[in-house]
Amino acid sequence: MSYRIIDRLVIWTGTAASVFVLCGGHPGAADIAVVLVSFILGIAGELKRNEQIAFLSALAVFIASFFIPGMALVMPTAVYSLVICNSKLERSFSMASRCGAVFAMALAVALVDISLTLKLMTILFSVLAFYLAFKTGLHEKTEEDLRSKYDNARWDSLNAQKLREETMKNADNEVYMARLKERNRIAREIHDNVGHMITRVIVQLQALKIINKDPGVGNQLESVSQTLDLAMTSMRKSVHELHDESIDMSLGINDITSTISDRFDVTVNTVIDSPADNALKSNVLGIIKEAVTNIAKHSDGNKVLIEVVENVSFWRVKIHDNGNNPVREFELSSSDMTGEGGIGLNNIASRARAVGGRASVMSDEKGFTVMVTIPKERKD
Repeated sequence: MSYRIIDRLVIWTGTAASVFVLCGGHPGAADIAVVLVSFILGIAGELKRNEQIAFLSALAVFIASFFIPGMALVMPTAVYSLVICNSKLERSFSMASRCGAVFAMALAVALVDISLTLKLMTILFSVLAFYLAFKTGLHEKTEEDLRSKYDNARWDSLNAQKLREETMKNADNEVYMARLKERNRIAREIHDNVGHMITRVIVQLQALKIINKDPGVGNQLESVSQTLDLAMTSMRKSVHELHDESIDMSLGINDITSTISDRFDVTVNTVIDSPADNALKSNVLGIIKEAVTNIAKHSDGNKVLIEVVENVSFWRVKIHDNGNNPVREFELSSSDMTGEGGIGLNNIASRARAVGGRASVMSDEKGFTVMVTIPKERKD
């Protein structure tokens, strides 16, 4: 934009100077009109860089030159507007047509009944206008190409970074899943093999204690039995803790929602900071699975929202779809449900009660929502 303004100021200043020189320093009304027309035509050409308007303006100047000789000095402004009106200079036909128009105006200058000095000044400034317009157009096209290449390079860089992050995330997930599977396998093997062997040793010790008649040996057997009981208790606790860690809430929710992702736009939000025990995780996943199954069977919506949020004293589980439903609201966790829910909702209520929580249903024409709250401190 700045280059074009400078070019037009140069052309308009040259036109005004030419008029001032030719009138001997005493411009008349016709001279002032020529300067104003040049200025207005330059402003219009800058505001409306339109090829049709540029051609019409050039034609008007061409015709006016035969009736008002001084109008020939406006031709440099018309030439500039005609050449700069389209920055896509690679369009050879459009450029050729503009060059033809410039040549016609130069011919008009030669034919118009004006002084040789005025003709030479008009042709000189027209050539200058053509050069400035051509150079500025090439500069703008170069800037546009560089900007396009920069945008493409930046876009490619962002895509490459996104792909790299996704690759790293997938690799981390694979490592995490492998670690979880290995933990689960170790817990299962300890429970199935070592646990059974220790249990068998404990049973054998109980049998030895029954048939043993020596009090000294009996005390030793009792001590060994207590040690094995402590080891068995410690092993069971470790196995349960190891198994609890092998259940990932977020991955479990994503596995459940993958069954409806082809029909629904699913959004999953999990805010979990503290560790949760296996019973809580299993029941929360069971509640979500029951709700998702009901959505797949009965919902006519297209969006599903699943939230598992940890608050200070309780967990909140929300499953919402945007299907159209009758207006109703009722508790699922009460023992005297009046037949409001089907098998799926009853299972949700049972799972909520199993961890000391409560569930409720809210529905209207905007959607169906299952809300479950589970206290952190509960009676086992």
